[in-house]
Amino acid sequence: MDQVIISGGLLIDGTGRPPIEKGAVLIEGDRIAAVGRGENIKLTSSAKSIDCGDQVLLPGLIDCHNHLSAELTHKDWLSKVNASDAEQALNATINMIADLRAGVTTVRCLGDKNFLDMACKKAIESGRLVGPRLLVATRSIRSTHGHGFLASPFDGPEEVRRAVRENIKAGADVIKILTTATVRGPGEIHSDYSKEEIFVAVEEAHRVGIPATAHCIGGIALEWCLEAGMDSIEHGYFLTDREIELFAKSGRWLILTPSPFFMEVRLQALASELADAFRRGREEVAQRMSAAIKGGVKFAVGSDAIHGCLAQEMEYLVELGASESQAIIAATRNGATVCGLEESIGTLEPGRVADIIGVEGNPLKDIRALKRVKTVIYRGKLYYSGISG
Repeated sequence: MDQVIISGGLLIDGTGRPPIEKGAVLIEGDRIAAVGRGENIKLTSSAKSIDCGDQVLLPGLIDCHNHLSAELTHKDWLSKVNASDAEQALNATINMIADLRAGVTTVRCLGDKNFLDMACKKAIESGRLVGPRLLVATRSIRSTHGHGFLASPFDGPEEVRRAVRENIKAGADVIKILTTATVRGPGEIHSDYSKEEIFVAVEEAHRVGIPATAHCIGGIALEWCLEAGMDSIEHGYFLTDREIELFAKSGRWLILTPSPFFMEVRLQALASELADAFRRGREEVAQRMSAAIKGGVKFAVGSDAIHGCLAQEMEYLVELGASESQAIIAATRNGATVCGLEESIGTLEPGRVADIIGVEGNPLKDIRALKRVKTVIYRGKLYYSGISG
């Protein structure tokens, strides 16, 4: 089998172990055969070499919350939500290329209209389309009066059951429901779904071994989701100390998506009244997300339809109290675990798929280095390089 060795100035393997100086990764086919100091890796005489110079090598990044057809920094993004399927497909194609170029080799897509994400996944797997590895929710599920511009409405336990089953039939990798708004209103946080509806969604997914996740910012919906056995919670912007304690004890995953409250270009794309509501919540969200990070909740990270900008979400995590190492693990090993792919991706270890990126600068010292992706190796093949090899 052909061998290719990728060498850099430093290697961060995504496990949390100390980095390797002058690290290298040996690839055979689409898999990693060896990892270590370049001088210690045995090669065949025909092995090819890609020298990334002083770049820091890491696993490909994993965006655990994204939407393929939306780009929420565009000022007219809401008007595009109801665009034709053809237009949505074009948007998705452009967005996926932006993600892959930024070092995101796996995306967990949590809802697009008309099963667009499933069509994209099949096209990528067959080689007809360029894009990251996809895990898809197909349609996200909301109540008629609930939040979710890209979601489809289903009411009552039996409609929710039918929606989940239809999504599974279409090939969903994960079931996603929306249980709350995103911006907090006055008073307590209400649930848009009843306890029974939430339990039905989880029951139907778990019956066939598929994970379930919920858009939830806190409140009684969070308690019901954890009680039902929801595998992960998306956002969690307004978790109380008590809810953080429940969350940590549950062992479930929180997918942190800071940018809706902190990224000004994203807020400027909204109507002024809605943007102001996000800004008013910013300080509380910062406090609560920081408390969750420090409170022992397991977390991964997502961009929520800001394509090519997962590194910015990771920078927010560090600003909110995560260490640089925690932020890197959130977007690599933890992301792989959330996706159920921890034996295949997320770390640079023998036997894993060869998803590797090279960045300019050391993200363990400055997380912003992840914005300077210079090399992308995807499924063992060189997708992008700023160097010759």
